[in-house]
Amino acid sequence: MDSNTSTSAHPQHEHLPQQVIDNLAKKIERRPTREELEDHHVLLKTNVAPALQAKQVELERNRLEDRLEHMLENRPTREELVDHNVLKSTTVPPALQAKQVELERNRLHDTLDVKLERRPTREQLVEEHIIE
Repeated sequence: MDSNTSTSAHPQHEHLPQQVIDNLAKKIERRPTREELEDHHVLLKTNVAPALQAKQVELERNRLEDRLEHMLENRPTREELVDHNVLKSTTVPPALQAKQVELERNRLHDTLDVKLERRPTREQLVEEHIIE
């Protein structure tokens, strides 16, 4: 190299201070790889040319919208869900349904307690010749 030329690799950078050049070099060294940018969803993972990537994203979105629309059109009705025991048949507002379930559970618990209290003992069943 000639002693009159700058140590910079590019002549157009001759007017930049060395500190700026060094800072830029450090930033370029720390720059994430393409794979890291793809993993963080900054760049698309695709083999499509950059000019076609926007169209690819649009087509994928349209495909998902069509699939969602199809699923919504074919989803079961409330009556079908009640018939398959997915939903409970109720006229109670949604805000009160949890309380209704709790009350029903308590009612069943109380009914079971009463039935167990009325249940005959083993001795009574032997006396009545129901068991030996």
